Amino acid sequence: MQIVYPFVSALLGYIFLHLTSNPKSKIHNKLPEIKFKWIQIFPSQKIIIRGRIIHLHHWLQFSLLLCVSVFANTGVLDSWTTRGFLLGGIIQGLRFPDRSIFKKVS
Repeated sequence: MQIVYPFVSALLGYIFLHLTSNPKSKIHNKLPEIKFKWIQIFPSQKIIIRGRIIHLHHWLQFSLLLCVSVFANTGVLDSWTTRGFLLGGIIQGLRFPDRSIFKKVS
């Protein structure tokens, strides 16, 4: 039964991030924008320097968290449910056509 939890949480992570991170999603367009000067932290993470936008993709951030969770032995990162959610988010983020573009000129 415990083997099912990572798969279910990966599916839920995929669906949740598809609804919240896809620019064509109705939910994504209703999310507030949180920005401090040249750094945007929500709904996506971007740094704007001299007219260039450096986009920090969620799949990359989740990959780093998943790597850290391998070494974590306490807390929320030590949960297979969390690891499944992170894996679902990574898979969803890698399906975007611009997944490898980190810098854009505005």
